[in-house]
Amino acid sequence: MLIPKTLFLLLALSTVGGGCSQREVVDIEAETAAIREMGRQWRDALVANDFDAILGFYAETAMEMPANTPIALGHQAIRAWYESWLTAGVVNIWTTEVIEVAASGDLAYERGTYDFSMDTPDGSIEDVGKYVLIWKKIAGQWKAIVDISNSDLPLTGQ
Repeated sequence: MLIPKTLFLLLALSTVGGGCSQREVVDIEAETAAIREMGRQWRDALVANDFDAILGFYAETAMEMPANTPIALGHQAIRAWYESWLTAGVVNIWTTEVIEVAASGDLAYERGTYDFSMDTPDGSIEDVGKYVLIWKKIAGQWKAIVDISNSDLPLTGQ
């Protein structure tokens, strides 16, 4: 028996189309709001010097790339960096300017500016700069995987 060309074409298309899975629709606004809320919680943890809470925002293998200091790789190094930094009397204010969530809903970046001051034995130090934070959804939760900041101020002594 011969199958009419039109029927054959419809069957072929339905087989090809049926093999494709529908991608889950991601609510970009909700994901962006979730990351903004995490930023608020992160700031609260910084103010409280709550190192455990701060580390909870990072993936285990995250990297912190702060201005004027070496890279910190992984939770242990990131914790050591925060402990040395926060115990120095830091007042940190940052402003998130952009959060962009990928259409897949599993990767995002945040960009903004910061302004902080720190009390040292030699007096107060102030800095202003910018940052980029890369977020990845791991086991259903947003985690920071790369945190980069750099100063807008010129190096001293040059």
